[in-house]
Amino acid sequence: MFLPRKITNTYRKMINSIGFYPSLLSVVFLIFAVITISIEYLPATQDLKSLMSVVLVNSAENARTILSTLAGSIISLTVFSFSMVMIVLNSASASLSPRVVPGLITRKSHQIVLGFYLGSIIYSIIMLININKLDSGDTEIPALGVLFALVFGLICLGLFVFFIHSISRAIQVDNVLNGLFRQTNCEIEDIEKKQKQQPVDSFPDFSKWHGINSTAQGYYKGVHTEQLCELLAEQNIKLFITVKQGYFTVKGYPFLKCDKNISDNKELVEKILACFIFYIEEYISDHYRYGLTQISEIAVKAMSPGINDPGTAVKSIDMLSILLMERLKISDINYTYKHTDSEPLLYFHETSFDELLHDNFTPLRNYAKNDAYVMTNIIEAFKNILFVANHNDDARNSLFNYLNAIIDDINEHITNKYDRQQITNMLNTITPISEKQGKQLVERFEKHT
Repeated sequence: MFLPRKITNTYRKMINSIGFYPSLLSVVFLIFAVITISIEYLPATQDLKSLMSVVLVNSAENARTILSTLAGSIISLTVFSFSMVMIVLNSASASLSPRVVPGLITRKSHQIVLGFYLGSIIYSIIMLININKLDSGDTEIPALGVLFALVFGLICLGLFVFFIHSISRAIQVDNVLNGLFRQTNCEIEDIEKKQKQQPVDSFPDFSKWHGINSTAQGYYKGVHTEQLCELLAEQNIKLFITVKQGYFTVKGYPFLKCDKNISDNKELVEKILACFIFYIEEYISDHYRYGLTQISEIAVKAMSPGINDPGTAVKSIDMLSILLMERLKISDINYTYKHTDSEPLLYFHETSFDELLHDNFTPLRNYAKNDAYVMTNIIEAFKNILFVANHNDDARNSLFNYLNAIIDDINEHITNKYDRQQITNMLNTITPISEKQGKQLVERFEKHT
Protein backbone atom coordinates (compact mmCIF):
# COMPACT_ATOMS: atom_id res chain seq x y z
CA MET A 1 0.00 0.00 0.00
CA PHE A 2 2.77 2.45 0.93
CA LEU A 3 5.43 0.76 -1.17
CA PRO A 4 6.47 3.95 -3.07
CA ARG A 5 7.07 5.81 0.20
CA LYS A 6 9.08 2.94 1.69
CA ILE A 7 11.14 2.61 -1.47
CA THR A 8 11.84 6.34 -1.46
CA ASN A 9 12.89 6.38 2.19
CA THR A 10 15.18 3.40 1.64
CA TYR A 11 16.64 5.00 -1.47
CA ARG A 12 17.26 8.25 0.44
CA LYS A 13 19.03 6.43 3.24
CA MET A 14 21.22 4.57 0.77
CA ILE A 15 22.37 7.46 -1.41
CA ASN A 16 22.86 9.77 1.58
CA SER A 17 24.94 7.24 3.46
CA ILE A 18 28.69 7.86 3.63
CA GLY A 19 29.22 4.24 2.57
CA PHE A 20 27.08 4.25 -0.59
CA TYR A 21 29.63 5.25 -3.22
CA PRO A 22 32.52 3.41 -1.48
CA SER A 23 30.46 0.21 -1.56
CA LEU A 24 29.51 0.75 -5.20
CA LEU A 25 33.11 1.40 -6.28
CA SER A 26 34.32 -1.62 -4.29
CA VAL A 27 32.00 -3.84 -6.32
CA VAL A 28 33.25 -2.23 -9.55
CA PHE A 29 36.88 -2.91 -8.62
CA LEU A 30 36.02 -6.50 -7.66
CA ILE A 31 34.41 -7.07 -11.05
CA PHE A 32 37.40 -5.48 -12.79
CA ALA A 33 39.76 -7.75 -10.83
CA VAL A 34 37.83 -10.83 -11.99
CA ILE A 35 37.93 -9.59 -15.59
CA THR A 36 41.68 -8.95 -15.35
CA ILE A 37 42.35 -12.47 -14.07
CA SER A 38 40.10 -13.91 -16.79
CA ILE A 39 42.05 -12.31 -19.64
CA GLU A 40 45.50 -12.39 -18.00
CA TYR A 41 46.65 -15.63 -19.64
CA LEU A 42 44.85 -15.40 -23.00
CA PRO A 43 47.14 -15.60 -26.07
CA ALA A 44 46.33 -12.04 -27.15
CA THR A 45 47.14 -10.75 -23.67
CA GLN A 46 50.41 -12.69 -23.63
CA ASP A 47 51.43 -10.98 -26.88
CA LEU A 48 50.58 -7.60 -25.37
CA LYS A 49 52.57 -8.41 -22.21
CA SER A 50 55.62 -9.30 -24.30
CA LEU A 51 55.53 -5.77 -25.74
CA MET A 52 55.21 -4.26 -22.24
CA SER A 53 57.77 -6.46 -20.51
CA VAL A 54 59.79 -3.45 -19.32
CA VAL A 55 57.03 -2.32 -16.94
CA LEU A 56 55.82 -5.78 -15.88
CA VAL A 57 56.90 -7.81 -12.86
CA ASN A 58 58.48 -11.21 -13.70
CA SER A 59 59.26 -12.36 -10.17
CA ALA A 60 56.65 -13.90 -7.88
CA GLU A 61 58.47 -12.59 -4.80
CA ASN A 62 58.54 -9.04 -6.15
CA ALA A 63 54.87 -9.26 -7.11
CA ARG A 64 53.91 -10.40 -3.58
CA THR A 65 55.99 -7.64 -2.02
CA ILE A 66 54.51 -4.94 -4.24
CA LEU A 67 50.92 -6.05 -3.76
CA SER A 68 51.31 -6.50 0.01
CA THR A 69 52.89 -3.06 0.35
CA LEU A 70 50.16 -1.44 -1.75
CA ALA A 71 47.35 -3.09 0.20
CA GLY A 72 48.84 -2.18 3.59
CA SER A 73 49.64 1.40 2.59
CA ILE A 74 46.22 2.10 1.12
CA ILE A 75 44.57 0.63 4.22
CA SER A 76 46.50 3.21 6.26
CA LEU A 77 45.33 6.00 3.92
CA THR A 78 41.75 4.76 4.21
CA VAL A 79 41.80 4.71 8.01
CA PHE A 80 43.30 8.20 8.14
CA SER A 81 40.81 9.56 5.60
CA PHE A 82 37.78 8.12 7.39
CA SER A 83 39.10 9.56 10.65
CA MET A 84 39.43 12.98 9.00
CA VAL A 85 35.81 12.77 7.79
CA MET A 86 34.58 12.03 11.31
CA ILE A 87 36.61 14.93 12.73
CA VAL A 88 35.23 17.31 10.12
CA LEU A 89 31.64 16.21 10.77
CA ASN A 90 32.09 16.65 14.52
CA SER A 91 33.69 20.06 14.04
CA ALA A 92 30.97 21.19 11.61
CA SER A 93 28.26 20.12 14.03
CA ALA A 94 29.92 21.94 16.95
CA SER A 95 31.02 25.18 15.29
CA LEU A 96 28.54 25.61 12.41
CA SER A 97 25.23 23.77 12.67
CA PRO A 98 24.17 20.11 12.96
CA ARG A 99 21.95 20.68 9.93
CA VAL A 100 24.95 21.10 7.59
CA VAL A 101 26.24 17.61 8.45
CA PRO A 102 24.00 15.70 5.97
CA GLY A 103 25.30 17.92 3.17
CA LEU A 104 28.92 17.18 4.10
CA ILE A 105 28.27 13.44 4.38
CA THR A 106 26.72 13.30 0.92
CA ARG A 107 29.58 15.17 -0.75
CA LYS A 108 30.32 12.82 -3.66
CA SER A 109 33.97 13.78 -4.13
CA HIS A 110 34.89 12.52 -0.64
CA GLN A 111 32.87 9.34 -1.06
CA ILE A 112 34.49 8.60 -4.43
CA VAL A 113 37.97 9.00 -2.91
CA LEU A 114 37.15 6.60 -0.10
CA GLY A 115 35.57 4.19 -2.59
CA PHE A 116 38.70 4.26 -4.75
CA TYR A 117 40.78 3.41 -1.69
CA LEU A 118 38.62 0.42 -0.80
CA GLY A 119 38.46 -0.74 -4.41
CA SER A 120 42.25 -0.58 -4.77
CA ILE A 121 42.69 -2.66 -1.61
CA ILE A 122 40.27 -5.30 -2.89
CA TYR A 123 41.95 -5.33 -6.30
CA SER A 124 45.43 -5.78 -4.80
CA ILE A 125 44.27 -8.62 -2.55
CA ILE A 126 42.58 -10.42 -5.48
CA MET A 127 45.81 -10.16 -7.48
CA LEU A 128 47.85 -11.37 -4.49
CA ILE A 129 45.83 -14.56 -4.02
CA ASN A 130 46.12 -15.34 -7.75
CA ILE A 131 49.91 -15.77 -7.73
CA ASN A 132 49.93 -19.56 -8.20
CA LYS A 133 52.74 -22.07 -8.19
CA LEU A 134 52.33 -24.67 -10.97
CA ASP A 135 53.18 -28.39 -10.81
CA SER A 136 56.08 -27.80 -13.19
CA GLY A 137 57.72 -25.54 -10.62
CA ASP A 138 56.93 -22.32 -12.49
CA THR A 139 54.74 -19.58 -11.04
CA GLU A 140 51.77 -17.87 -12.65
CA ILE A 141 52.14 -14.13 -12.07
CA PRO A 142 49.25 -11.79 -12.97
CA ALA A 143 51.76 -9.26 -14.25
CA LEU A 144 49.14 -7.11 -15.96
CA GLY A 145 47.07 -7.08 -12.77
CA VAL A 146 50.13 -6.04 -10.73
CA LEU A 147 50.70 -3.17 -13.16
CA PHE A 148 47.08 -2.01 -12.74
CA ALA A 149 47.48 -2.26 -8.95
CA LEU A 150 50.56 -0.02 -9.15
CA VAL A 151 48.65 2.51 -11.24
CA PHE A 152 45.76 2.46 -8.75
CA GLY A 153 48.25 2.96 -5.91
CA LEU A 154 49.71 6.05 -7.60
CA ILE A 155 46.21 7.39 -8.22
CA CYS A 156 45.41 6.84 -4.53
CA LEU A 157 48.38 9.05 -3.58
CA GLY A 158 47.06 11.81 -5.81
CA LEU A 159 43.56 11.39 -4.42
CA PHE A 160 44.94 11.56 -0.88
CA VAL A 161 46.46 14.99 -1.59
CA PHE A 162 43.16 16.11 -3.12
CA PHE A 163 41.24 14.71 -0.13
CA ILE A 164 43.35 16.61 2.43
CA HIS A 165 42.94 19.82 0.42
CA SER A 166 39.17 19.32 0.01
CA ILE A 167 38.46 18.27 3.59
CA SER A 168 40.39 21.24 4.96
CA ARG A 169 38.31 23.60 2.79
CA ALA A 170 35.03 21.85 3.61
CA ILE A 171 35.15 22.98 7.22
CA GLN A 172 35.97 26.63 6.48
CA VAL A 173 32.90 28.67 7.32
CA ASP A 174 33.21 30.93 4.25
CA ASN A 175 33.21 27.93 1.91
CA VAL A 176 30.26 26.37 3.73
CA LEU A 177 28.26 29.61 3.54
CA ASN A 178 29.10 30.15 -0.13
CA GLY A 179 28.04 26.60 -0.94
CA LEU A 180 24.75 26.98 0.94
CA PHE A 181 24.10 30.34 -0.74
CA ARG A 182 24.68 28.97 -4.26
CA GLN A 183 22.48 25.92 -3.71
CA THR A 184 19.66 27.92 -2.14
CA ASN A 185 19.76 30.58 -4.84
CA CYS A 186 19.61 27.92 -7.56
CA GLU A 187 16.54 26.34 -5.96
CA ILE A 188 14.75 29.71 -5.81
CA GLU A 189 15.68 30.47 -9.44
CA ASP A 190 14.34 27.07 -10.56
CA ILE A 191 10.95 27.79 -8.99
CA GLU A 192 10.94 31.26 -10.55
CA LYS A 193 11.67 29.85 -14.02
CA LYS A 194 8.91 27.24 -13.72
CA GLN A 195 6.36 29.86 -12.69
CA LYS A 196 7.36 32.14 -15.59
CA GLN A 197 7.09 29.30 -18.13
CA GLN A 198 3.56 28.40 -17.06
CA PRO A 199 1.94 31.44 -15.37
CA VAL A 200 -1.43 31.29 -13.62
CA ASP A 201 -3.78 34.30 -13.67
CA SER A 202 -5.77 33.28 -10.60
CA PHE A 203 -5.96 30.50 -8.04
CA PRO A 204 -9.02 28.50 -6.96
CA ASP A 205 -10.74 29.13 -3.65
CA PHE A 206 -9.08 26.35 -1.66
CA SER A 207 -11.32 26.96 1.37
CA LYS A 208 -14.17 25.24 -0.49
CA TRP A 209 -12.13 22.15 -1.34
CA HIS A 210 -12.48 18.86 0.57
CA GLY A 211 -9.87 17.82 3.14
CA ILE A 212 -7.84 14.58 3.07
CA ASN A 213 -6.37 13.47 6.38
CA SER A 214 -2.80 12.26 6.77
CA THR A 215 -2.23 8.61 7.67
CA ALA A 216 1.42 9.14 8.59
CA GLN A 217 3.28 11.33 11.04
CA GLY A 218 6.62 13.00 10.52
CA TYR A 219 8.26 15.81 8.59
CA TYR A 220 6.70 16.28 5.16
CA LYS A 221 9.62 16.63 2.75
CA GLY A 222 8.28 16.13 -0.74
CA VAL A 223 6.06 14.26 -3.18
CA HIS A 224 6.47 11.96 -6.20
CA THR A 225 5.18 14.66 -8.57
CA GLU A 226 5.24 12.55 -11.76
CA GLN A 227 3.43 9.63 -10.18
CA LEU A 228 0.89 11.79 -8.34
CA CYS A 229 0.06 14.02 -11.32
CA GLU A 230 -0.46 10.96 -13.51
CA LEU A 231 -2.99 9.69 -10.95
CA LEU A 232 -4.68 13.10 -10.69
CA ALA A 233 -4.99 13.42 -14.48
CA GLU A 234 -6.43 9.92 -14.69
CA GLN A 235 -9.07 10.69 -12.04
CA ASN A 236 -9.65 14.28 -13.27
CA ILE A 237 -9.07 15.81 -9.85
CA LYS A 238 -6.81 18.52 -8.39
CA LEU A 239 -4.92 18.70 -5.10
CA PHE A 240 -3.70 21.48 -2.84
CA ILE A 241 -1.01 20.68 -0.25
CA THR A 242 -1.81 22.83 2.76
CA VAL A 243 1.30 21.89 4.73
CA LYS A 244 4.58 23.60 3.89
CA GLN A 245 7.62 21.45 3.21
CA GLY A 246 9.58 20.62 6.34
CA TYR A 247 6.66 21.02 8.73
CA PHE A 248 5.70 18.26 11.13
CA THR A 249 2.45 16.43 10.34
CA VAL A 250 0.49 14.14 12.66
CA LYS A 251 -1.97 11.39 11.82
CA GLY A 252 -5.44 12.67 11.04
CA TYR A 253 -4.33 16.19 10.11
CA PRO A 254 -6.00 17.42 6.86
CA PHE A 255 -2.78 18.26 5.04
CA LEU A 256 -4.37 17.87 1.58
CA LYS A 257 -7.41 19.42 -0.10
CA CYS A 258 -9.13 18.06 -3.19
CA ASP A 259 -11.53 19.84 -5.54
CA LYS A 260 -13.82 16.76 -5.36
CA ASN A 261 -14.99 14.73 -2.39
CA ILE A 262 -13.10 11.44 -2.67
CA SER A 263 -13.25 10.42 1.00
CA ASP A 264 -15.43 7.39 0.13
CA ASN A 265 -12.88 6.10 -2.38
CA LYS A 266 -10.38 4.73 0.15
CA GLU A 267 -8.26 3.00 -2.48
CA LEU A 268 -7.71 6.26 -4.37
CA VAL A 269 -6.94 8.15 -1.15
CA GLU A 270 -4.35 5.52 -0.19
CA LYS A 271 -2.70 5.78 -3.62
CA ILE A 272 -2.52 9.56 -3.28
CA LEU A 273 -1.09 9.47 0.24
CA ALA A 274 1.48 6.86 -0.79
CA CYS A 275 3.04 9.45 -3.13
CA PHE A 276 4.14 11.70 -0.24
CA ILE A 277 7.59 11.52 1.35
CA PHE A 278 8.40 11.83 5.04
CA TYR A 279 11.92 11.76 6.52
CA ILE A 280 14.04 13.74 9.00
CA GLU A 281 17.10 15.14 7.19
CA GLU A 282 17.04 18.57 5.55
CA TYR A 283 18.53 18.84 2.06
CA ILE A 284 18.51 22.10 0.11
CA SER A 285 17.66 20.14 -3.04
CA ASP A 286 14.24 19.46 -1.45
CA HIS A 287 13.41 23.10 -0.72
CA TYR A 288 15.21 26.44 -0.58
CA ARG A 289 13.86 27.09 2.94
CA TYR A 290 16.35 24.58 4.36
CA GLY A 291 19.22 26.59 2.92
CA LEU A 292 17.93 29.77 4.58
CA THR A 293 17.58 27.91 7.88
CA GLN A 294 21.12 26.54 7.73
CA ILE A 295 22.62 29.97 6.96
CA SER A 296 20.60 31.49 9.82
CA GLU A 297 21.76 28.80 12.26
CA ILE A 298 25.40 29.35 11.31
CA ALA A 299 24.90 33.05 12.13
CA VAL A 300 23.33 32.17 15.49
CA LYS A 301 26.15 29.75 16.29
CA ALA A 302 28.70 32.43 15.39
CA MET A 303 27.17 34.72 18.03
CA SER A 304 27.43 32.14 20.81
CA PRO A 305 29.92 33.02 23.61
CA GLY A 306 32.07 29.99 22.81
CA ILE A 307 32.67 31.11 19.20
CA ASN A 308 32.05 34.87 19.26
CA ASP A 309 32.42 35.55 15.53
CA PRO A 310 30.24 38.55 14.58
CA GLY A 311 31.92 38.78 11.16
CA THR A 312 30.45 35.43 10.16
CA ALA A 313 27.07 36.50 11.51
CA VAL A 314 27.14 39.66 9.36
CA LYS A 315 28.11 37.72 6.24
CA SER A 316 25.25 35.30 6.89
CA ILE A 317 22.85 38.23 7.31
CA ASP A 318 23.93 39.69 3.96
CA MET A 319 23.38 36.33 2.26
CA LEU A 320 19.94 35.99 3.84
CA SER A 321 18.99 39.45 2.58
CA ILE A 322 19.97 38.59 -1.01
CA LEU A 323 18.08 35.29 -0.90
CA LEU A 324 14.98 36.96 0.53
CA MET A 325 15.11 39.49 -2.32
CA GLU A 326 15.10 36.56 -4.75
CA ARG A 327 12.22 34.97 -2.84
CA LEU A 328 10.07 38.04 -3.56
CA LYS A 329 10.11 37.08 -7.24
CA ILE A 330 8.07 33.90 -6.74
CA SER A 331 4.40 33.42 -5.87
CA ASP A 332 3.23 32.17 -2.47
CA ILE A 333 1.43 29.35 -4.26
CA ASN A 334 3.53 27.01 -6.40
CA TYR A 335 2.02 24.60 -8.91
CA THR A 336 2.70 22.01 -11.59
CA TYR A 337 1.09 21.27 -14.97
CA LYS A 338 2.33 17.70 -15.46
CA HIS A 339 0.09 15.53 -17.68
CA THR A 340 -2.16 18.44 -18.65
CA ASP A 341 -1.89 21.52 -20.85
CA SER A 342 -4.99 23.31 -19.57
CA GLU A 343 -4.51 24.09 -15.88
CA PRO A 344 -2.42 22.97 -12.88
CA LEU A 345 -3.18 19.66 -11.21
CA LEU A 346 -1.13 20.09 -8.05
CA TYR A 347 -0.73 23.22 -5.91
CA PHE A 348 1.99 23.73 -3.29
CA HIS A 349 1.88 26.12 -0.35
CA GLU A 350 5.13 28.09 -0.28
CA THR A 351 6.41 29.46 3.03
CA SER A 352 5.30 33.10 3.12
CA PHE A 353 7.77 35.98 3.14
CA ASP A 354 6.60 36.99 6.61
CA GLU A 355 7.25 33.46 7.94
CA LEU A 356 10.70 33.41 6.39
CA LEU A 357 11.55 36.68 8.14
CA HIS A 358 10.34 35.33 11.47
CA ASP A 359 11.94 31.88 11.17
CA ASN A 360 15.37 33.11 10.08
CA PHE A 361 15.85 36.42 11.88
CA THR A 362 14.13 35.79 15.22
CA PRO A 363 16.79 33.41 16.63
CA LEU A 364 19.52 35.74 15.38
CA ARG A 365 17.78 38.81 16.80
CA ASN A 366 17.44 37.15 20.21
CA TYR A 367 21.07 36.06 20.36
CA ALA A 368 22.55 39.31 18.99
CA LYS A 369 20.30 41.90 20.63
CA ASN A 370 23.17 43.10 22.83
CA ASP A 371 25.56 43.51 19.89
CA ALA A 372 25.20 46.92 18.25
CA TYR A 373 27.41 45.94 15.30
CA VAL A 374 25.27 42.97 14.32
CA MET A 375 21.97 44.76 14.96
CA THR A 376 23.09 47.67 12.78
CA ASN A 377 23.84 45.22 9.98
CA ILE A 378 20.43 43.56 10.38
CA ILE A 379 18.81 46.98 9.92
CA GLU A 380 21.00 47.56 6.85
CA ALA A 381 19.93 44.18 5.44
CA PHE A 382 16.27 45.13 5.90
CA LYS A 383 16.95 48.47 4.19
CA ASN A 384 18.39 46.62 1.18
CA ILE A 385 15.39 44.29 1.02
CA LEU A 386 13.05 47.32 1.19
CA PHE A 387 14.63 48.72 -1.97
CA VAL A 388 13.40 45.62 -3.80
CA ALA A 389 10.14 45.14 -1.87
CA ASN A 390 9.02 48.78 -1.88
CA HIS A 391 6.28 48.11 -4.46
CA ASN A 392 5.12 44.95 -2.69
CA ASP A 393 2.74 46.14 0.04
CA ASP A 394 2.58 42.85 1.95
CA ALA A 395 6.36 42.39 1.99
CA ARG A 396 6.97 46.04 2.92
CA ASN A 397 4.52 45.85 5.83
CA SER A 398 6.13 42.61 7.04
CA LEU A 399 9.55 44.24 6.95
CA PHE A 400 8.45 47.31 8.90
CA ASN A 401 6.56 45.21 11.46
CA TYR A 402 9.70 43.22 12.04
CA LEU A 403 11.84 46.37 12.18
CA ASN A 404 9.61 47.59 15.01
CA ALA A 405 10.40 44.39 16.90
CA ILE A 406 14.12 44.97 16.27
CA ILE A 407 13.87 48.55 17.56
CA ASP A 408 12.14 47.31 20.74
CA ASP A 409 15.02 44.90 21.41
CA ILE A 410 17.63 47.58 20.71
CA ASN A 411 15.92 50.03 23.03
CA GLU A 412 15.91 47.48 25.80
CA HIS A 413 19.47 46.15 25.47
CA ILE A 414 21.70 48.78 23.81
CA THR A 415 22.26 51.96 25.86
CA ASN A 416 25.67 53.20 24.73
CA LYS A 417 25.28 56.66 23.13
CA TYR A 418 27.79 56.04 20.35
CA ASP A 419 26.14 52.75 19.37
CA ARG A 420 22.71 54.31 19.42
CA GLN A 421 23.90 57.19 17.20
CA GLN A 422 25.16 54.66 14.62
CA ILE A 423 21.80 52.91 14.70
CA THR A 424 20.02 56.27 14.27
CA ASN A 425 22.15 57.00 11.20
CA MET A 426 21.24 53.62 9.73
CA LEU A 427 17.53 54.13 10.43
CA ASN A 428 17.67 57.49 8.65
CA THR A 429 18.74 55.70 5.45
CA ILE A 430 15.36 53.91 5.43
CA THR A 431 13.36 57.17 5.37
CA PRO A 432 13.98 57.93 1.63
CA ILE A 433 12.58 54.49 0.76
CA SER A 434 9.34 54.90 2.71
CA GLU A 435 9.11 58.32 4.31
CA LYS A 436 6.13 57.81 6.61
CA GLN A 437 7.09 54.40 8.01
CA GLY A 438 10.77 55.33 8.09
CA LYS A 439 10.10 58.41 10.23
CA GLN A 440 7.93 56.34 12.56
CA LEU A 441 10.85 53.98 13.10
CA VAL A 442 13.23 56.83 13.91
CA GLU A 443 10.73 58.42 16.29
CA ARG A 444 10.13 55.08 18.00
CA PHE A 445 13.88 54.72 18.52
CA GLU A 446 14.62 58.31 19.57
CA LYS A 447 11.65 58.45 21.91
CA HIS A 448 13.27 55.80 24.06
CA THR A 449 16.57 57.69 23.97
